[in-house]
Amino acid sequence: MYDVIIIGSGVMGMSIARGLSQSFANIAVIDRDEAGKHASYKAGGMLGAQNEFTKNSALFSLATTSQKMFKPLRDSLLEEVGVDIEYLNSGLIKLATNHYDNKKIEQQYQFLRQHFASVERLSPTDVQHMSNGAITSKHTNGIYMPEDNQINANRYTKGLLKSLSNRHIDRIYQTTVTHIESIKDGYRVETRNGAYYTEKLIVTGGAWTGKLLQQYLPCETVIGVKGEALLVEQPDLNLNITMFLTNGCYVIPKLKNRYLIGATSYFNDYSVGVSNSGKSWLKSQALHYIPDLKNGKIINQWSGIRPYCQNEQPIMDEVDKDLFVIAGHYRNGILLSPLIGELMSQWIISGHRPKQLYDFQIRRGERNEM
Repeated sequence: MYDVIIIGSGVMGMSIARGLSQSFANIAVIDRDEAGKHASYKAGGMLGAQNEFTKNSALFSLATTSQKMFKPLRDSLLEEVGVDIEYLNSGLIKLATNHYDNKKIEQQYQFLRQHFASVERLSPTDVQHMSNGAITSKHTNGIYMPEDNQINANRYTKGLLKSLSNRHIDRIYQTTVTHIESIKDGYRVETRNGAYYTEKLIVTGGAWTGKLLQQYLPCETVIGVKGEALLVEQPDLNLNITMFLTNGCYVIPKLKNRYLIGATSYFNDYSVGVSNSGKSWLKSQALHYIPDLKNGKIINQWSGIRPYCQNEQPIMDEVDKDLFVIAGHYRNGILLSPLIGELMSQWIISGHRPKQLYDFQIRRGERNEM
């Protein structure tokens, strides 16, 4: 019998496993590892603690705290397993996509200025100047968020994976969990490849968490949102700051003259692959604001399924004795993973819920937003 089994090897599951490894000797991570179903590997890697919020909330507090953890985490993973997660001080420009959204931009700016003196209001001329002439916003305004930097999500996920191996955590992959059953001393986890037993069980199954915990979660508490992205190579474009539009499209500058364009949002869509309509929308939005991308070459494209909860309010709760669920972090799974890994580890080791997680119970008020 394992001390702890974690279902799901995204950044949440692996961060918790890494945090628990110093206190529990016998840990396993189970994942079905199906191509096209990942969210962590396919994420943009934005650390958008400023970009995603317009009101103060417990979630905003988690995001700003977790954002500060990435520089030491970068150093820790580099030292432990030799993986550079490519933390880049890119900052972010958020732009209104129409005149109506100019008001939203101004409201968000007023909120953020209460917490970050470094945030700046941008006119169209400011946007063009700050982006080295690459971004054209015409008649819409923007916000500069210098703390919203980025990492390479693919390398971050692989770094965590190597760390788990280094810590002798069992990795049970290409294994689909079919049923969870409470037993006398813990839980029986039934899979298509046999059964596993554990004293404590943590479910971080992403968009499929609700299906695994139907007896504990209301119907459609967690759903999948398909996102599509394009990777473009353009050596002649001089853009080193992330652009994020109020309609959800973004362009993230990566290393080697590459630019990640994302992301569509199709709710309750679990299909795999980039659709023609999605690809067309991404290209049209990106080219409208960054015309020089038209000469770029698409070198890769992919899709992933992000876990979504109502009002974009994630769940972090103990639904039964020693049965924990972490789900619904939507666009901020990467950003929140270091802190959630730390807090959930503390909870599981001590038996006491951290006060920072009180607002994320299944039956909670709708007080937060993302």
